[in-house]
Amino acid sequence: MSRSFAFALRTPTRRIIVRPASWDDIEGMARVSIDTWRLTYRDILPKAYLERLRPVRQETQRSRMMHAPGVYHFVAVEPSAGEVVGFVSCGPTRNGGAAPGEVYELYVQNGFQGRGLGRRLFRAAMDRLARDGHERLVVWVLNENPNFNFYPRMGGWLHARKTIRVGGRAVEETAYLWPLDRANRA
Repeated sequence: MSRSFAFALRTPTRRIIVRPASWDDIEGMARVSIDTWRLTYRDILPKAYLERLRPVRQETQRSRMMHAPGVYHFVAVEPSAGEVVGFVSCGPTRNGGAAPGEVYELYVQNGFQGRGLGRRLFRAAMDRLARDGHERLVVWVLNENPNFNFYPRMGGWLHARKTIRVGGRAVEETAYLWPLDRANRA
């Protein structure tokens, strides 16, 4: 991990702010992305692939996504340190299919996981997509992700499975689907 998050244990989750991301958050989002990938997938994806993840590439990707029409980003910020400790990105589905809306990524820094931040970020994405008129939402998650069950616990329905290549390795991925009407919110 690139930084120590000792303040995670002394920060009540309710004090963490979830808000729309700004350009100033790009560096923090890149750091959270790299840290969570390296920790989450260390026993799943090739070590060399994870070591090649670089902040400058992640920041470039985030900048591109910030410019994309209809794409939204929300961050969870620890107020006393001003650190981004999680984020979600969402917008129109990338691959067409059954859902017009998609959560592209949802990452919460180690030390802040299991405290409700993922749920708060996910709800922010759901609300934004619903306001944009999307009737359904899809999320793709690697089957070997230790947090895989977060999505069915949030009320997602198993929708599809496929094999993709990440870092030269074939991995299974599952799509979960949600309706975005008010009665069915997680």
